Amino acid sequence: MKNEFISYKEALALKELGFNEPCVGTYHNRGNGVGFTFGMFQHPKRNSQANTVSGTFIGEQGCYAPLYQQAFRWFREEHGLYVEYYILEYRGQDTYAFQIFDFKKQSTVYNCCLNDDGELIKGGYSTHSGAEEASLKKIINKLKFEKIKENKNE
Repeated sequence: MKNEFISYKEALALKELGFNEPCVGTYHNRGNGVGFTFGMFQHPKRNSQANTVSGTFIGEQGCYAPLYQQAFRWFREEHGLYVEYYILEYRGQDTYAFQIFDFKKQSTVYNCCLNDDGELIKGGYSTHSGAEEASLKKIINKLKFEKIKENKNE
């Protein structure tokens, strides 16, 4: 079941990008390593994250633990980004590839295996979960870059 949740590192990055959706799990880091707990969800104030079972706050180094599907839905609904996966034959092997589509621009903004001219530059991933994790990291990095760019323009 734990494989259904994005990693702590990516969950913390989503928190920094503004993710604040109800989740069935949380990550917490109280200085002795990262822990995972079921049974937590969004605090009613929507501006802080709290453990509704014990009433204690997760803290700065804690965050919600979204499922992959929750993270990708948030990317779609909040940022207009959609990931499409496909099978790519590379060197006689089927691999899992992905592209990121931007609804606002109505175009593909990234393809993991093609260059800007549409030429194949590498194969995909050996597993679908590998492609899923790579696409999650790519979107997070894209949004972080856009946020930095926006902050410089302010």
